[in-house]
Amino acid sequence: MATNPIPYLSHAQRVCRLYKRASRHLESWCVMRDKFRYEATLLRARFDEHKHEVDMVKAVKVLKAGEEEFLQRQHPQPYIFPDSPGGTTYERYLAYQHPDWLLNHWHPEERARYPEYFKKREQRVRLLKEAWEKEQAVKQEKKYTDDLASVK
Repeated sequence: MATNPIPYLSHAQRVCRLYKRASRHLESWCVMRDKFRYEATLLRARFDEHKHEVDMVKAVKVLKAGEEEFLQRQHPQPYIFPDSPGGTTYERYLAYQHPDWLLNHWHPEERARYPEYFKKREQRVRLLKEAWEKEQAVKQEKKYTDDLASVK
């Protein structure tokens, strides 16, 4: 049986996502911060007009109209934050990423806050250790002198 790969979004989630996209694109249109804040309050007022809509048919129509208006008014080159997916420096600076061994020095109280993560982490560390030991055993079994004799 085939399943729908796109998760179902509730009406409230769709409205929230539309508002966020609209405000982000508005930020691309209005470079000056004071002008952006003014336009953002007007945008929020437009969303708040239909905030307590009881009739779902009307609410869906308003949402569809809002999505169509967004498609017509969206910015051709929206601002993408550099560290966000699609940004110029997404996952680039490895200096900002903390090394894994740093978690070995966490206090037990800190580890107790994230029991599931540390349980999975211990499993990963154990598997990596076993794989490394197997690799080292293979290297020890291999005789490099035999390889050199066959080259001559």
